[in-house]
Amino acid sequence: MTLFTTNYKNLENNDNKPVPEGVYEVIIEDTHPDATPGGTEYISMNLRIRKDLDKALPNTNGKQHNRVVFMNIWKRKKTNKYDPSDLNFIMKAAGYPENTPVADWDDWSDKLIGKAVKVKVTIDKFEYKGKSEEINQVWANSFRKTDYPLRNAQAEDPFKETNNSDGISDKDLPF
Repeated sequence: MTLFTTNYKNLENNDNKPVPEGVYEVIIEDTHPDATPGGTEYISMNLRIRKDLDKALPNTNGKQHNRVVFMNIWKRKKTNKYDPSDLNFIMKAAGYPENTPVADWDDWSDKLIGKAVKVKVTIDKFEYKGKSEEINQVWANSFRKTDYPLRNAQAEDPFKETNNSDGISDKDLPF
């Protein structure tokens, strides 16, 4: 029995070009604080274009589904802090009510990873080592609530503790 059989008929070559400009429904796939080699701090976010909306959004999600758009939220140079409005736009779009506390960056990640939101993707053009380059850009103030909420917004946690009395004691373990 084979693991899989190759089939190259449906491969698309996007040459790693930026996602075309537009409004996309995405899933926040990852978010965490990071820093450049020079020490400038930022929040990194990976936004995966939803693949369940091909029929509903044939000209955007339908053509670009499953691609990832990367975005960074930079600390302000003047204050060396993140702009609270940047963080609030994202939390609001993810469906959190006003005055929701965020304890730390792990809590930020836990609250946002897996959430569906809508964002506007643009293309930023710049020169790098004498060569013209293009990258995608997503601004925090473009985050909006999704028009297509996930059907199973909260998957059941199979490891969630229960009040079951069938506990395992230390003497049940072989080590």
